[in-house]
Amino acid sequence: MTRVPRAEQKIRTRSRLIEAAGQLFLAHGIEGVSLDAVADAAGFSKGAVYANFTGKEDLLLAVWREHFAAKRMRLADSVASADEAAAVLGAIHATMTAFFAAGPWALLQAEIRRRSADWPRLAGELAALEAEELNEMKALVSGFLQRFAAEPRPDPAEMTETLAALFDGLVLRGVVAPVAPERLADRFMSVVIALAGLDRLAPGASR
Repeated sequence: MTRVPRAEQKIRTRSRLIEAAGQLFLAHGIEGVSLDAVADAAGFSKGAVYANFTGKEDLLLAVWREHFAAKRMRLADSVASADEAAAVLGAIHATMTAFFAAGPWALLQAEIRRRSADWPRLAGELAALEAEELNEMKALVSGFLQRFAAEPRPDPAEMTETLAALFDGLVLRGVVAPVAPERLADRFMSVVIALAGLDRLAPGASR
């Protein structure tokens, strides 16, 4: 049996802890999750948590970094997935469905903002990550509009901010009254299509 190098084992351990923590934070909120629970869910001792993170704030920050990185990558892949508008819209719809199915991240963000006085480092870094994500999304929206949007094209920055607010609102809507992720994605895409003037290109994406 091949022995896993120590450095690789540490990476795997850290990844499993982050994944377990993300699922627990989404299910129970920040206050409802202990480091013991994270360790148990990941299949490690509490010592493994402290070997990789300084505490709950550091762990939660790692969860957010992973979340934002994965989200940006999936959206970028969706936008670059095809040359035809209808195919790209379909890929974005599938990605948004996965995002809505992943859990109420917007609620967790709101909880962190409420706790900003308690965890100023986390709140500050989360704000920086959000700003970075918004800038990257503006670039993706701008590229999408350049390729497919009808004239006159909407302002990429305004469209991005509208879609970001819409996404958070739909997440909250799904929490208040459960809605299938596919239906939430339908609503999101109907706004994308309308803003870009693509109503006639992909009617199936705007059910």
